[in-house]
Amino acid sequence: MSYTGKAMPSKHPRIAVTADPELGEALARVRAATGTREADATLLRRLAVEGAEAELEAGRNRRLAAEALFEAMDSEQFDLDLEAIDRLNAPPAA
Repeated sequence: MSYTGKAMPSKHPRIAVTADPELGEALARVRAATGTREADATLLRRLAVEGAEAELEAGRNRRLAAEALFEAMDSEQFDLDLEAIDRLNAPPAA
C-alpha cells in the first residue's frame, strides 16, 4: 500500500502569518479602497511585494534628498547660521 499526498500548489516554502484582527482590518481597508476581490493570501502576497518596492523607493528618495541638501550646503546655495541652530537645540541652562 502506498500513500500519495496531495500535490502542493507551489514548490516554494510557505510563510505562516497570523490572521489577527489588525491584519484583517488592514486587508478590509485595502479591499474597500481598491475594490479588489483577491483571496487573503493573494492580496497579502501582492501587498508584501509592492510594499517592499515602495519602501526601497522611499529609502532611495531619502538618500537623494540628503545628497541634494548636502550639495546645496557645500555650494553655499543658502546661508545657515549653524551657531544659532546649535543654540536653539541646546538644552536649557540650569
